[in-house]
Amino acid sequence: MITRKVLFLDRLAILVLALALIAGGCLGIWWWSGRSPLVETTSTAPARDLVVTSWWPWASAAVGVVLVILALRWILAHVSNNRVSRITLPGSGSTGRLSLDVSRAASAAAEAFGDTLGVRSAKGSIRTDRGQVVANIKAVIEPEADLVTLATRASEVSAELAQVIGRDDLRCSIDLTVARRGRALSRVS
Repeated sequence: MITRKVLFLDRLAILVLALALIAGGCLGIWWWSGRSPLVETTSTAPARDLVVTSWWPWASAAVGVVLVILALRWILAHVSNNRVSRITLPGSGSTGRLSLDVSRAASAAAEAFGDTLGVRSAKGSIRTDRGQVVANIKAVIEPEADLVTLATRASEVSAELAQVIGRDDLRCSIDLTVARRGRALSRVS
């Protein structure tokens, strides 16, 4: 799960990297223009002497290993499986445990929302997001679908799903995507 701490560290790292690149670019342009006093006094001899020392390969390897570990940690912080497959229901106690396969409940809710006039298809899943259990239904709707009807049905489906799961902390998110080309909607008299 991507936490606020990870987001803060990402933004801080991007800011530092961006400032370093901007400063390096400005210094490079300044040096290239010939206006820098470093042009005449710059010598690569100290760097060349440093690179040929016996400890340089070991220090470079150690820095490389640390950078690889940091990069892997950064990647793992962003690759998290926040999908929920089963949740514990209220009423679970020391004598037993009640659990629900929430993926099927989310699929049933998506199917119920998919039966609404103007909805072409819908898929459901349940995830955790910042400590909250969130049911996410992604639906593709027709361009001429009635949004008031869809909003009403979304509220109904969300309430039904919360009732089925029986958890007060469940939040529902319904993401609507409008299809590029419409299909003829059947009209009910």
